[in-house]
Amino acid sequence: MIRRLALIGAALALAVAWIGWLGAIRDPVITHYRVTLAGLQRPLRIVHLSDLHGSAWDMPEARIARIVAQANAQHPDLIVNTGDFHASKFWDPKMPLEQAMRPLTRLRAPLGVYHVAGNHDSPWWTRQVMQRLGLNLLAGDHVDVGPVQIIGIDDMIMSFDPVGGLNRAVARITPGKPAIAIAHESDFWRFLPPSVGLFLNGHTHGGQIRVFGLPRLIGQYERYRHGLFRNESGQMMITSAGLGTTFVPTRIGTSPEIVVIDLQPPGRKSGTDR
Repeated sequence: MIRRLALIGAALALAVAWIGWLGAIRDPVITHYRVTLAGLQRPLRIVHLSDLHGSAWDMPEARIARIVAQANAQHPDLIVNTGDFHASKFWDPKMPLEQAMRPLTRLRAPLGVYHVAGNHDSPWWTRQVMQRLGLNLLAGDHVDVGPVQIIGIDDMIMSFDPVGGLNRAVARITPGKPAIAIAHESDFWRFLPPSVGLFLNGHTHGGQIRVFGLPRLIGQYERYRHGLFRNESGQMMITSAGLGTTFVPTRIGTSPEIVVIDLQPPGRKSGTDR
């Protein structure tokens, strides 16, 4: 009897592991948001990527290349990537960071492609590899891309004085012109100056493993686990469920996603659809 129960338990564990593995390697869903942004003069499409976690387990270079092609197929005006390029499993076969980042050089958008670092990204080495590959990293800086201004915030955990960097970057933007901030964590939501209308982030993986709402994330990460949020000032935040996995190559109850944001001038409705 005990042996039979043990075999049943082992079979169930293998089944759950297999289901989680299939969830981890499935093609990303496309999540669409239609957002009205004050001061915008024309419609603008942004593709938001996050949490690649390049890994020989579930995010090899070939899969990243497919995700890049899927992102380009959305015909974005602008692409942003909110960090965590490094692998982060309990154990990962060796995969050079450059191998994970190389496909990102094929992202295409007329207004540019911009990246910020995440909490699993080595501050020094990530910058070195990005510079070598010609990737645009924003860390406490901003760029004017024409219709909007992009503020890239350095990581909350791995960097020094990221909130100060945010404030210094905002001080340099053009007043009255739409500003969008990008960062890895939602922690910056409470620090956003009023001149920033939209904030994009990732980090939570949508929970990565969710069965009947459990397990729950810690604190604000559960509150802002995934989706579109608005505060009392009318500022908006979108948290992506990301693409890769952390700790274990498993997704259950959550899907990897590419976020597509169609920004609209005032006077048009906002919403979400998958």
